[in-house]
Amino acid sequence: MNSSTESINLKSQKKNKKQFKKKSFIMTTILGTLLLFGILLAFMSIEKVPQGHQAVIYSVSGVKEETKPAGWHLIFPLDKAVHYPIRTQTKEYTDLNVATSDGKNLNMDISVNYHVDPTKVVKIFNKFGNADIEGLENGFLRTRVLDGLRQSVAKFSVIETFGVKTSEIKKNTIEQLQKNLTDQGFIVEDIAISSPKADKATQAAIDERVKANQELERAKTDRAIAEQNAKKKQIEAEGQAKANEILEKSLTDKIIRKQMIDKWDGKQPITVGGDGVIVDLKNNE
Repeated sequence: MNSSTESINLKSQKKNKKQFKKKSFIMTTILGTLLLFGILLAFMSIEKVPQGHQAVIYSVSGVKEETKPAGWHLIFPLDKAVHYPIRTQTKEYTDLNVATSDGKNLNMDISVNYHVDPTKVVKIFNKFGNADIEGLENGFLRTRVLDGLRQSVAKFSVIETFGVKTSEIKKNTIEQLQKNLTDQGFIVEDIAISSPKADKATQAAIDERVKANQELERAKTDRAIAEQNAKKKQIEAEGQAKANEILEKSLTDKIIRKQMIDKWDGKQPITVGGDGVIVDLKNNE
């Protein structure tokens, strides 16, 4: 009887141990899962905004008016963020096709320095959704830059575009961009426009025109030099004539006598004037 009871107690103890281990395993699994979920939730709640950026926070319920500056922030796990650069960015657009006032097609490269207005990042998000800055640069901004450059170049001929009007084209373009983009939240600081690129036929015509202009300028320069030399000679001649006139008026009889005496060698008598005056300086010594 005792042995039978001991056997039953032993089996009961083993069963209890198994149940305890099972419960412990389940609890450990649950706690581990909760801990892992908590870590994942915390990770999802942390948002890092890079330096020089402003973040817009949004979710399925809409966009939050409060934006986040650079740094680490805790947000709701289901919220998401879009970062906008508020420090200077440089975007280059190559081979933009434009047309001059005389119908010549040219390709031009333009580099744009800009930044996003931090007070208008929510407005940008509401207009463009969660499009990142790269998407905006390759879409919206590119369209506006191309439009501004086209409007500026269209005012001038192909020769002017390659020469004297380059600074004016830059000025007009940056004014157009600032006018069209500032209210949208994009502040254009400066632009750089490269020399236009033309097809072979257009380039040949431009070269010929430039050569003709150079020859014309050279002819103008030569003519100006000739006129200047002629004027110089005329002034010199007038000056010499005036000097001769003054000299002629200043040659009185007394001066002539003195000059002749100064030049006399003391050997031959000299006669001054029509009176036949002979001066013998040796006899007067």
